[in-house]
Amino acid sequence: MSRAAKGEGSAFKAAGGYRGYVTVNGKRKYFSAKTKAEAAQKKRELLNRRDDGRLVAGKVPTLTQWMNHWLDNVAKVRPTTYAMHKWVIDEKITPELGGIRIDALTAERIEQWVSDLSVKPSSQRRYLAPMKAALNVAFLRGHLTFNPATRVELEAQSKPNTSAYSREDRDAILKAATGYNRARWHVALKIGLRPAEALGLTWPDFDPKNGTLAIRNQILRATGKGLYLQPAPKTDAGERRIRLPKSLVTMLVEHKTEQLLLRAELGDEWIGWEFEGKPVALIFSQLNGRPIGAHTDTNAWRKLLTAAGLSEVRRYKSRHTAATHMIQDSGGDVAVVAKNLGHADAGFTYRTYVHPLEAREAALAEAMDAPYAAPYDSPIERSAAKIDRHVPQKSGQKLS
Repeated sequence: MSRAAKGEGSAFKAAGGYRGYVTVNGKRKYFSAKTKAEAAQKKRELLNRRDDGRLVAGKVPTLTQWMNHWLDNVAKVRPTTYAMHKWVIDEKITPELGGIRIDALTAERIEQWVSDLSVKPSSQRRYLAPMKAALNVAFLRGHLTFNPATRVELEAQSKPNTSAYSREDRDAILKAATGYNRARWHVALKIGLRPAEALGLTWPDFDPKNGTLAIRNQILRATGKGLYLQPAPKTDAGERRIRLPKSLVTMLVEHKTEQLLLRAELGDEWIGWEFEGKPVALIFSQLNGRPIGAHTDTNAWRKLLTAAGLSEVRRYKSRHTAATHMIQDSGGDVAVVAKNLGHADAGFTYRTYVHPLEAREAALAEAMDAPYAAPYDSPIERSAAKIDRHVPQKSGQKLS
């Protein structure tokens, strides 16, 4: 190849094909190619990326190196999400793909990794998500010409199981909810808060005068951090205010009185809870005022179902139940229900909880087949009678 102008890089014949480089900030970025034409194309692509500020000189990191750098220095995630991503990197990605340079990764190799995981489609997406995010940053910074993780074909996800309790079973659960924190399950089964949202409620969130409840926080747990208070996203969907039924307002007022009496009775045994140096007045707490974790809450839910004579299911069925009955009770006003549930998209609420409308759809279909009956003595009926009087009668018939 002819000698290139200064600053435009170089390409030359080498064993097995061609080698070349372009200079980035005084350092050489090398490439290899099988043919002269391919070498020229690669050099041109690298020069374009360099001129656009998308080419970085230096050693290309392995997938594990890059993902750990991304997680520790770039990603701004909650402690629980950090712990999950770290587990995926260490336990799922590193053993199979960790040693591969990020510029050598292909969509096909990642697809094979996903297939070897032998997990359901929802887990495939959860494991691939941090890789996709990390490689996207690598692409934007010039380490990659494209993000191979975005080209991976995954199995289609089936519709999530959002089965709900019947009204009779729901009422049986609420009847079985007795003792301290019984209002916790009324909140779950009537307004459908996420478990972490219900456990993160504080007394300043409750406005008995106006009958509303503000959803501002969640109680979550992270490895090495324990239970912590995570603010809800500052959006209409995340941080929201819900209007409560009067029965639930009354129950929460009674619960607050009961909690104050219990605190006075326990005296020094009441511990309470502080987060980031500030006291947190939790609505639903342990008897000593400490927060309730997911494990403890799940055990309470299971005992409640047993007391109601029902089989054990996950806590989230309480949310599905509330959503189902809110749609029914609102006459299908999905927008209001979506707001209460904290869904940013009412269409998602409809798609997820469409089953409550099936009975109404069946009734509509049946009504469309029913013959039309005019109201008694209606203008239509009177006109029909008038026409009937002028229709010639068959022999032997008399006009009325």
